[in-house]
Amino acid sequence: MTMVENVSDEFLFGPHDVSTEHDVDGSEELDMMFSEPVEQTQASTMSKEQKRIQEALWNIEHLRPKSIKSLAERLRKHYGGETSIQLKCPTGMYPTTDSSHSYDYVEYEGVLQFLANGLLDASFIHWCQMFLYNHMRSKKESAKGKTRVAYFNTQYITGKECEKNLASVKEHLVEVYKLHKDKKYFLAPFFYGGHWVLFIVSPSDRKGWILDSVSIRAEKNKNHYPLTKAIETTFGSQFTWKMAKCMQQDGSWECGYLVIRNMFNFVLEKQYDFPKKIWNDTRNVTEAEIDELVKNIMTRFFREVFNDTTKK
Repeated sequence: MTMVENVSDEFLFGPHDVSTEHDVDGSEELDMMFSEPVEQTQASTMSKEQKRIQEALWNIEHLRPKSIKSLAERLRKHYGGETSIQLKCPTGMYPTTDSSHSYDYVEYEGVLQFLANGLLDASFIHWCQMFLYNHMRSKKESAKGKTRVAYFNTQYITGKECEKNLASVKEHLVEVYKLHKDKKYFLAPFFYGGHWVLFIVSPSDRKGWILDSVSIRAEKNKNHYPLTKAIETTFGSQFTWKMAKCMQQDGSWECGYLVIRNMFNFVLEKQYDFPKKIWNDTRNVTEAEIDELVKNIMTRFFREVFNDTTKK
């Protein structure tokens, strides 16, 4: 049984061997991983993407521990000059009539931000959704039954989309719901105002749970999120919303990591006894816990995306 199948907080934050055959000692420069050396590129002519990549590389090189630098070096070995990695969306995850759902991309910059303790990119969070969908589909039925979870594409339901293209958001919600009517819960990682939040939606029960890692100090409620309006006008206004007592962030960047953590935790463990088994931990996540999460998720990323299972 793999660690993914035997999920617990040890999977999410636990010890896990991520050593590689090419571990670095932290002194090797990472600046040449995805672009020309900085000294050959004038800052004034660099694109916004190049600047973000250089900033992420600097943070990895100078601020991250040896184990994370090892992962960055491992990623470099798979880099072929592209800005993104094309991936086929899992069959059955989204309506097949929509050709835009056939393929997706993970931005290299997004992976670097995940390694650099940055604000996470939607393409990487969507990869996590695809991984969970594939994993639960290929996994033998558990003693508690088949998975009860489907996914709204995080890239189609952003706060900006909800405010400017509400009809398009509602269309996506309806299409996915019709495709997965047999599912109890729909997960919706939601990005709005520079902040990541996780929605767990049960259209059949007219219930929703919001996991927001600043909800306590910001005293938030459902009215702070335009996605609630999109959901209510799609499935009916008589929704009951609950702000989950979930782990909180201490800084300004941890929100995306906690969305990933909560998403994995729900799909791999909590879904079968939810909402009886609900979150009740409002302490601040630590950077050490996030580092362990990064190592565990990246191990799966290398295996699934590059077929790279390299270990010492």
